[in-house]
Amino acid sequence: MSNKHICIVDDDMDDIFLMSASLRRLEAASAMTLTISTFTDPQDALNFFAGSAGAPGSLPDCVCMDINMPGLDGIELLKRLREMDHLTSLPIYIVSTTIDKTTHHKAISLGATGSFVKPESMAAMQIMQKEFLGISEVE
Repeated sequence: MSNKHICIVDDDMDDIFLMSASLRRLEAASAMTLTISTFTDPQDALNFFAGSAGAPGSLPDCVCMDINMPGLDGIELLKRLREMDHLTSLPIYIVSTTIDKTTHHKAISLGATGSFVKPESMAAMQIMQKEFLGISEVE
């Protein structure tokens, strides 16, 4: 059985609920155990990751974050996270309602591992999340 930890950063509680529900379905259909951390305030996420420098065991396996958030948006949060030496290899995925390709390309150029438009179905959400978690097939 594998254990995975995913962190979701999104100011929309409905989106966090949907992403978490999809992850729980993946967990139920597989031999893995998931830990899901969430932040609705990107500044709180930034503070958490800044404080994790001395505790690498507290880092998630990947981060999934929105772009369009008030105050500190996802692009700026991504830039700041990538400036932290202990996070250079942490997979960070952008998942946003933004369909502007330029914005998604910018995210990739700033160090995002991947950048996706938020899926409109649970099945599409799970396909995307399998990629985040490195799951080739749910058994």
